[in-house]
Amino acid sequence: MPPLLLRNTTGKKLCDYVARQLNHFFPDDSGISGATFSSHIDAVLERLGACFGGIQRRKYQENGQPFFNYLHPDHYAVFLYLLANTIFRNDQEDALAFRVYYLNKALHALDAFYDAELPEVFMFMHPVGTVLGHAKYGNYFCAYQNCTVGSDEPGNNPVFGEAVVLYAGATVIGQSNIGSNVVLGAKSFVIDRDVPDNSVVMGQFPRLRVTPNRTHVLDRRFR
Repeated sequence: MPPLLLRNTTGKKLCDYVARQLNHFFPDDSGISGATFSSHIDAVLERLGACFGGIQRRKYQENGQPFFNYLHPDHYAVFLYLLANTIFRNDQEDALAFRVYYLNKALHALDAFYDAELPEVFMFMHPVGTVLGHAKYGNYFCAYQNCTVGSDEPGNNPVFGEAVVLYAGATVIGQSNIGSNVVLGAKSFVIDRDVPDNSVVMGQFPRLRVTPNRTHVLDRRFR
């Protein structure tokens, strides 16, 4: 895979940039500096390159290479999630991972907790108001604004196959098994329901309408 292009920045500059944002939003003398992230940034950029390399769309590719623009909010929301998650994976450092997660929430109104495991390739499309809980996410996952993924009261979490897109306001809760190549239509609501592969879901529980998906999600969103 071609290396990730960084638009008008470097790994070190990104570390300094995040540190300045954290100190501005949370001015509690925590002593965070760019060096705080130096042991994580290479792994984060490697994961970011793998993610954006799987999205063959104009704003993610430039001259055949995946590229990252820290001033594009969809890009930056992915970067901050990966930074928080990588810190948690590497060091089990809850306090620092939480701060980066909280920064993402403050900047983008996106609640993707640092220990929620999103797949290698995923996409946020202006994800204001979206909450992504502890589901099992298949590769090529896409979420739009105001989507919700979460557990039911007993603590059951959804399972997603590969190539799933949640359009605006879609909700998937509880013991729901969502197949591969599935579209959750705008404002659809699924709870404790199995959805087969190659489906489009519309409506709200218990009045769901499931129809065949005649256009692959990879073609809709990732190619």
